[in-house]
Amino acid sequence: MALDSAGGVGDTGSAVLAVARCNGGIELRSPLSGVLLGSIPPAAAPAGSKGKQAEEAVHVRGLHLLWGDDAAEGLPAVLSVTQGGTARVHCSLTQQQAAQQQGGVQQQQQRGGAWEERRSWQVPPEVCCTAYDAASGRLAVGCQGAELRLFEASSGELVFTFKGGKPNMVGLVDKPWNTALAFLPSPSSAGSADSGSCAPGSRLLVGTGYHKVRLYDAEAGKRPQMELSWREGRVTSLALEPDGQRCWVANGMGHIEVLDLSARKFVGAIKGLAGSARALAAHPEAPLLASVGLDRYLRLHDRNTRQLAAKVYLKTLPSGVAFCPTDASMLPPRKEPSEADKEGEGRRRRRKAAASSDDDDEDSEAEAKAAEAARRRQAGKRGKGRGEGGGRKQKQRHGVDDSD
Repeated sequence: MALDSAGGVGDTGSAVLAVARCNGGIELRSPLSGVLLGSIPPAAAPAGSKGKQAEEAVHVRGLHLLWGDDAAEGLPAVLSVTQGGTARVHCSLTQQQAAQQQGGVQQQQQRGGAWEERRSWQVPPEVCCTAYDAASGRLAVGCQGAELRLFEASSGELVFTFKGGKPNMVGLVDKPWNTALAFLPSPSSAGSADSGSCAPGSRLLVGTGYHKVRLYDAEAGKRPQMELSWREGRVTSLALEPDGQRCWVANGMGHIEVLDLSARKFVGAIKGLAGSARALAAHPEAPLLASVGLDRYLRLHDRNTRQLAAKVYLKTLPSGVAFCPTDASMLPPRKEPSEADKEGEGRRRRRKAAASSDDDDEDSEAEAKAAEAARRRQAGKRGKGRGEGGGRKQKQRHGVDDSD
């Protein structure tokens, strides 16, 4: 799934939700009303393909909305990547173009909009994850069995091919298996002091199926600039915070932790998931993190305190999560407290303060009793020691030998 708007999180008028179905079809709907805006048919399977091969040829692994030159009729272009290795860009047709191609506007209105395929190109098969950078117009594709690649979304041209990590001490190298991707903002947009040292769309954070997190920089080289081994499960999702300083990482064992990119270490964890974490989403303005997993719960956590803010049981198996654009008109009306509510709140506060005072008095009394008992025990030990010492001196004075 993909959710975006032309003007950011506060633009509710142009918000579009794209959802990929199991059969490979794509639906575009309004995330606020659910109205169908368009539908894209699934990609055709190669001739002679059967079974798993035919299923992978149409199964969508990556879905992105492009608000650039390809956008038309107030709708973005749709970039989709199938597991079999086909990338396609679909654009919305104007009413005149739809009438010419479909033979009438009525069919176009019934379908919720007509779409055409502008371009397509091949990427490596066994696609596991994708990421799109709007600033540079680049598409990153991670696969199982093929190295990470960068493509130009406007032309489909291959821009860069990365390499895996270096061999370990015994000469073994992990086979390519990239399972999660996230583009890092350029230092200039992130407010870093070394602005201008890195172009947009060249830095990526990658999670692998071998429980590793890597940092790539196309301008620094093909090898990863950072490689951290994290937990034991396969990395399933990455959610970058708006400032680009930290990234939340989730895996198939239900662990969620935050990675400090400047310190290059994990600095905090979120607990409570009972199954594999499927998707993460960081709010672009508020310090909130949304997560869904196989336990069928949607959770909201505070990114600063890592405390649970809300939890909702979804009754179905979620596969993605995203924050919907909102404005002030969508917020619930604020209810002013009445006099009765104020009086009740005052009584509750007074009862709570009285209970806290009683607890403090009881604690003080218990501490005093414990201190008195300890003092008595200490005094008894000193008296016993003096008595034993005096007895030995008397025996020595009278010439009594008790060594036997």
